[in-house]
Amino acid sequence: MKDARYHAFHILKKYYRSNDRLKSVRDQYFKNNKLQQQDISRSLVLTNEVVRWQGRLDYWIELFLDKPLHKLHPSIHLILRLGFYEAVMDELIPQHAAVHSWVEFTKKELGKKFGGLVNALLRKTSAIDPNQKDENQSQSKWVSFPDWIIEKWTDQFGGEQTNQLCEYFNKPSYVDIRLNCVNESKDSIISQLGHLEVKFSQSPESDCFIRVASGLRNAVKSELFTKGLIHVQDRASGAVVELLDPQPGHIVLDVCAAPGTKSGYIVEKIKNDGKILASDISQARLVIGEKRADELKWPIQWKRKDASKDDFPMADRILIDAPCTGTGVMARRTDIRWRRNKDDMESMATIQKAIISHMAKYLKPGGVMVYATCSLEVEENWNVVKWFLKLNDNFCIESGKDFVPNGWLNVQKCLETFPPRDKVDGLFAARIKKNDE
Repeated sequence: MKDARYHAFHILKKYYRSNDRLKSVRDQYFKNNKLQQQDISRSLVLTNEVVRWQGRLDYWIELFLDKPLHKLHPSIHLILRLGFYEAVMDELIPQHAAVHSWVEFTKKELGKKFGGLVNALLRKTSAIDPNQKDENQSQSKWVSFPDWIIEKWTDQFGGEQTNQLCEYFNKPSYVDIRLNCVNESKDSIISQLGHLEVKFSQSPESDCFIRVASGLRNAVKSELFTKGLIHVQDRASGAVVELLDPQPGHIVLDVCAAPGTKSGYIVEKIKNDGKILASDISQARLVIGEKRADELKWPIQWKRKDASKDDFPMADRILIDAPCTGTGVMARRTDIRWRRNKDDMESMATIQKAIISHMAKYLKPGGVMVYATCSLEVEENWNVVKWFLKLNDNFCIESGKDFVPNGWLNVQKCLETFPPRDKVDGLFAARIKKNDE
């Protein structure tokens, strides 16, 4: 019988063979295979946690191998990662049960010979203390991050804050929901969530965002979601739109916008009065945004456009949700840490500079442009903005103090959240004003 372990193994096998995001691989797998809800939930946990902890898991596996890790059969390597995770790190599964299950799985999948190898190695997991770092183990292996990220963050933030970041990103991420209090009162939405048995608390620094503890599935399958009264969105992502501060009647360009979570918040801010032109280079992601906008009759026109070179109309507000390395959202995207390298910051910065300098041409005098990323890296954030301002003296930074929580502002008065401190995703956003002519 196919259970969650079987599904997790096959999802990860496809993920490690591809360059696709873990979420994309998993979503496609769920679409092609009919799974029970409990198997979906469990395979989600297994796939996320094995990818998150693969650095530490590989260190432990290698302790008991008599040959280099890369010489292992890829499927055996994957089974061992899953088996070591369940046997050592998963408090819900007894060690002996994890060993037995993965040995039997190996025999079925790969034959008895490999079953013996997996059995011998998994039995040794009883000697591992999951809470104790070996004296020979590097910090990067222990926290399960690539060496280059640890080195870079230590230079940028110092050792203590780097440890805090790794610890934060190694825990499951929070899920926030934005309440649409334009079309219905907050009390009414809260009351309906209560009837759906959704447990939540207030999100940091907000009246209209809540943080879900349990019952998320009930919420997104409810009428509240289909009617657009609730939206899944991280609190810091919402602050980017608050920094933009679009007003009724405005023409707003939202570029690199798909799947359109921020676009939907802009609709609420302009009270359905104005024009939002949302665009993205990815057709697949654009279709998702278009579908949601059609369902909710939002005043959004979606178009496939390249924000670094295509033509746009003049606008009162421009939101650039720039493509980036995504290092600020590593808690919710466990695969990012392994799919990035240190050269990516500079190559992303080249794209980001092309986008910000091109889009600035379409901002009306007196208008506001927000440049935002979900990256923690200075190369993609302040350095890009500083470069732009140096070349364009008719633009200036406008302080975010009247728009977003002041504790989230950096010395340049830009929005810059630090996940362990603020308990939200790591985001950067600069409010850039064009001078009146």
